[in-house]
This record gives sequence, structure tokens and C-alpha cells, in this order.
Amino acid sequence: MRSTSPAVREWRRGFAPLALAAGSAWIPLAVGGDSTSMPTICSAAFVWSTPSPKTYAFFFSYVSPLQLIVSWAMMVMAMMLPTLSVPLRHVRERSFWRVRPWAELLFVVSYLGTWMVAGIALLGVAITLRLASTSSALPLVACLIIAFIWQISPWKQVALNRCHRRPSLAAFPPAAYENVLAWGMTHGLWCIASCWGLMLLPLLAPSHHLPLMAIVAVYIWAERLEPACAPRWQFRVPSRAIRLIARNVAGWRQSSGSTSITMACDECAL
Repeated sequence: MRSTSPAVREWRRGFAPLALAAGSAWIPLAVGGDSTSMPTICSAAFVWSTPSPKTYAFFFSYVSPLQLIVSWAMMVMAMMLPTLSVPLRHVRERSFWRVRPWAELLFVVSYLGTWMVAGIALLGVAITLRLASTSSALPLVACLIIAFIWQISPWKQVALNRCHRRPSLAAFPPAAYENVLAWGMTHGLWCIASCWGLMLLPLLAPSHHLPLMAIVAVYIWAERLEPACAPRWQFRVPSRAIRLIARNVAGWRQSSGSTSITMACDECAL
């Protein structure tokens, strides 16, 4: 019986369930189309103006708040769950086996709950920007510029560095449960501080919402793999993710090539 390596076992235990859960969240988003993006609604504004209460009421006659909440929850799960593999590994390593499942669940619930609260503000900003502008592309362009400035700022790096912190966790309940709940909320807050600009981009996209959402999700996952560094004005290319993907592709090609050679040798033997 072939034994699996520790890296493979950790992948099966940590990243694979998160990837499966994220994939299940992509399904209703894909079936529902651009349900999380803001629908195009005509405005009488001259380039830019503050939306009136009637404008908001007209908007919510097309899109219900419940639909926005559900779509936001699916969006957060699809984009952010793959980034939790390392924090959840820390929870597993600091928990006894009887406490471990509940500790992991409480961390994820606390983390996602923090993002759900942040969604009220982010969705509110996205709706207001779309209703305040006569152009469907103007809010996206403005957000793209602001998000890029935030990405290269030292404050972005401060938030990203905080996402790498691994606090000490109690081993026994109820302190263990309290610690993971607090850490899930804190980790979620620093993730929001790091990613708020990127998360607004798919919400403001007038079309091609899902492809843009996938690009942003991959970039967030890739930049989370980079080690912490001193905060300064810079643009960091996610080189570690690029090397990881290249190494896996090379390994897959090598294994495929060796399999083909083995099959050819077997055919020659026959």
C-alpha cells in the first residue's frame, strides 16, 4: 500500500475541503448569472449626483435585499474560503482532536460572519456609486484606480502582514472556543482591510462579473502566499504562487511523460 507524503495529507485535510466548499458556492453564482453585480438602472443625474431615497426604493424594487445578502454570502465563500487553509492548519495544530472540529467550525463561522457585516457597507457603497453615476463604467474605473493605489500603499501591506499572524490558542474549552471566535473575527477584519478595494471591483462590473470575480479571487489567494515584509510603497508580484503553479505543472508533465513511457514499454514487451 503506497503511503502519501505529509504535504499530500495536509492538502487533503486542509485545502481540498475548502476548495470543494468554494466550488459549491461558485455553482449557484454561475447558475444565477450576474446576481451579485449591480443591475443597470437609468439615472437622471448629470455625470454625478447623490441618489435620492426614491432612487434607492426604485433599485430595491428590482433587487431584493435578501437576494443581495445570499449572493454576497456565496461570493465571499467562493473567493475567500481557499485563503483559510493556513489559519485552519494553525487551529488544528493547537487543538486536541475532540476540540478540533468545533474549533475549526467556529473560526470559519466567525470569519464569514465578519465578512457578512462588512458586506452591508461594501454593497451600500457599490449601490450608491452605481446609482450616482450616469455611466455604468465610471464607478468601475474609479474603483480600479483607488484599489490600485491601496494595493501599492504601505497600509495595505500592514493589513496583509496582520493576516499572517498566528496567535496563541487555548487548548481546552471554553477558552479554546473563545480564542478561535475572537481570532476568526480579527482575521476577518484584517482580510477586509486588505481586500476591500478588490472585492468592490466585481460588484461594480457592468458585465462579465464572474470572470472578474475569478481573477480577483486568484489574485487574493496568490498574494496571501507571499511572506510578510516591511510596509512601504511598492507593487508586489505574487511570485511564490507563480513558482508553485509552475512546479506543479512541471511535475504533472513529468508524471504524465513517465506514465506514457511505461505504457510504451509495456506495449513493446507484449
